[in-house]
Amino acid sequence: MSKSGLLEVVDSIGGLKVEIWGEDLEHAILGHPEVTIQRVKETLSAPSRVVQSKSSNNACLFYSIEIKGNDVENIFFCVVVAVKDSGVGKIITAYETDFMKTGKELFSKEVKNES
Repeated sequence: MSKSGLLEVVDSIGGLKVEIWGEDLEHAILGHPEVTIQRVKETLSAPSRVVQSKSSNNACLFYSIEIKGNDVENIFFCVVVAVKDSGVGKIITAYETDFMKTGKELFSKEVKNES
């Protein structure tokens, strides 16, 4: 990828502006090849759930449900965002996971099971 500098600013749920920097996105992709800028942008702008990190009051975890079904485990895509003193967010990393971490819930969208 090898892009540096500010790539994009995304308006997330609740009006938080989140910066996507090339170095941070590249770091996430190196550790998690499933990460794409499109998945990051979609998760930030339309998350299923947002929780405040238990380990840092200045970090939020944005989750989207990638796979939901009766026969398979849920797969979630998580974008970790640090909120700077200026009130602007910055992605730290992103990854797929099979569970959502707990923490103070900041947003939750009702997800209906399809039968």
